[in-house]
Amino acid sequence: MGVRRFRMYVDEVGNDDLTNVHDEKHRYLSLTGLIFELDYMRDVFVPALESFKRTFFRSDPDERIIFHRKDILKRKGPFGTLREVSKGKLFDNELQNLIRDHNYKVITAVIDKKALLSKSHWRKNHPYHWLMEILIEKYALFLKRHDGIGDLMPEKRGKADVALQFECDLIFQNGTRFASSNSIKKSITSSQLKFRAKIDNVAGLEICDLIAHPSYIYVRQCQGHDVSPGPFAMQVIQSLCDLRYDRSANGVIKGYGWKYFS
Repeated sequence: MGVRRFRMYVDEVGNDDLTNVHDEKHRYLSLTGLIFELDYMRDVFVPALESFKRTFFRSDPDERIIFHRKDILKRKGPFGTLREVSKGKLFDNELQNLIRDHNYKVITAVIDKKALLSKSHWRKNHPYHWLMEILIEKYALFLKRHDGIGDLMPEKRGKADVALQFECDLIFQNGTRFASSNSIKKSITSSQLKFRAKIDNVAGLEICDLIAHPSYIYVRQCQGHDVSPGPFAMQVIQSLCDLRYDRSANGVIKGYGWKYFS
């Protein structure tokens, strides 16, 4: 049996702006990583997702259906056909089954930008880079526990990707608080991030988009924030807590499947 190979797909909720942190809508930033074994992604998940799409949508073969959480919830674009009540309910149920039943792990990190800016010892001045460091650290530790190696695929963000790549190179050179440079390099095959856009029809990024916001809301709930997940998010959260969040050997999720910084 060969070495197990994994990939972490990364999506964000919020933005990295530091000028509007007093506005509740801009105060928090979250990164969520979904970890799939590559053989499983290729042989099981991608065929299952494509089959699911064909079941509900008769799209132009040259205009692929791309799942996007906001469009699905608002029944926009190709998802307008889901306004038919019976079809919409069946789609939602089957989508929840897809999220719950497949084999992957989730790690979410959330940062309170307002709180951290008030602390003189905060050594990072870019919240997105801070969170990416946490995901890389957690991912490297996950790979070590599972005797695997892997790489990372974040969603493209344009010009910001250059600065993020530079930061990742530094993380590989210097390590983190809980993962040395050597341990990161041993587990993660390259510091080069495999940037892709959602329109590239990457299954891992599509499912990450569906999960990132519910996971972000759940982490804030755990901090006692006044947030209320909708029905779709509540079902996703239940699946994450039951099966999909990464956790310690004795089942602890906090610090493994999610982490909060303030």
